[in-house]
Amino acid sequence: MLLQLQKRSMALAGTVMTAYLIFHMLSNLSFFSAPAFERFYDFYNQPWVRWPLLLLVLLSLAIHVKAALAIRIKNAKARRVGYKKHDKLHVPAALVSLSVALLLLFIVVHIAQTLMLDTNHVRAAMLDWFSATWMLLFYLAGLFILAMHLQHSLVNVLQTLGISSRMYQVLIISGVVLLTAGFASVPVYIWITA
Repeated sequence: MLLQLQKRSMALAGTVMTAYLIFHMLSNLSFFSAPAFERFYDFYNQPWVRWPLLLLVLLSLAIHVKAALAIRIKNAKARRVGYKKHDKLHVPAALVSLSVALLLLFIVVHIAQTLMLDTNHVRAAMLDWFSATWMLLFYLAGLFILAMHLQHSLVNVLQTLGISSRMYQVLIISGVVLLTAGFASVPVYIWITA
């Protein structure tokens, strides 16, 4: 019962964060039209919009991470002997844990970055950030880890729901690729044109 509740809370929090990621990616794409970008961020940075949305994302992140840790600990205790045979490519648990830790670090750094910027000059901040090669590489590495996490998680959610059709897996991979490409397009464009 508790495990099911943890899985559901993790999935619900993950759904909220995925919806926010889509919204965030679409809002970032407005960068290609300076007036639209400025209008959007003038609205978004209103205290009654920005802070409740940030609180929702942070709360969802905390619930997601807490549930994931509880499930991981419970699964580790239940499985004292490793699997002898894996059906698919086997990724060692330590590597999965490292990728999740790096993803969490990326998210925390990205949120801290946005909290420190001058909300009246969001476009200028992005131009400054992504003209630096190290920042572009950091961001792209974070996107890569995020894409792996989303693809793996969404396929697992469907399998948990009993949906294992190949078509759904292709749709998930396509959606994750589009989301990642949307996020990557702005920093890559800035770096190329800087």
